[in-house]
Amino acid sequence: MIILNLLAYTIVFFVVSSVFSMFGLGGGLVYVPLLVLGGYPIKAASIVSLFAITLASSSAFTVFLRSGKFDWKLAAIIDPPTDIMAFVGGYYANFFDEYFLNLSLVAIILLAGMLMIKPFRGGRLKSGRFTWKRKFKGETYAVNIPLTCVMTGFIGFFAGMVGVTGGVFKVPIMVLLCGVPMEIAVGTSSGMVFLTALFGLMGHLAAAGEVDWLAVVSIGIACLIGGMLGAKISLKAGREKLRFSYGILMFTLAVLVTLRAFVF
Repeated sequence: MIILNLLAYTIVFFVVSSVFSMFGLGGGLVYVPLLVLGGYPIKAASIVSLFAITLASSSAFTVFLRSGKFDWKLAAIIDPPTDIMAFVGGYYANFFDEYFLNLSLVAIILLAGMLMIKPFRGGRLKSGRFTWKRKFKGETYAVNIPLTCVMTGFIGFFAGMVGVTGGVFKVPIMVLLCGVPMEIAVGTSSGMVFLTALFGLMGHLAAAGEVDWLAVVSIGIACLIGGMLGAKISLKAGREKLRFSYGILMFTLAVLVTLRAFVF
């Protein structure tokens, strides 16, 4: 990679990491296609992408953690079903048509965007044998554990089939299904994205041959700074503004996924 291209990638990744970190997301849906379109082999692109996500999410997670926006107990419920079913989904991915998977991904992203943009009126907390009323940092929300685990497991299965981490779906599940305040959902998501990306990166590095460390380090540093900036911007934004912006981002991602799957 020549210096000019590296500089361009560094700037783009800084901007993208700042935007995605505002919403507790990784950005893999954007990083990998950008690198591949720039001539990077898919395996090398995956390493650079995971390194970028790991550093961006780690700095964002640090900011959210210090601000008391990471609910580790909620993460402990949401993350395991997603990770387990992602493995199953990856195994069965070859049984489904690629175009069907891409269309399904676009449809679910659009649905998530519409649900986040549409004003949501939360009702009273539901009680039940399997409903966990969580009190965290002055906030109270209800988590129907069986329903939440089924939903996150389904999302994990689908995410594993299409090759994404599923982070774009975890925030809507927390906000819409469990009534979690947007800033806590974003902060909790950033921690889960960090762990997922870290383990994925270690797996890739263990099997990788040569690594373009100049590109990895340069882009990684840009994402480290971008992740911190995005998290700080997120904490200053209001809940409704953050939700609306998340919805707009989902529509943008749907367009990008469509272009990647059916145009390029």
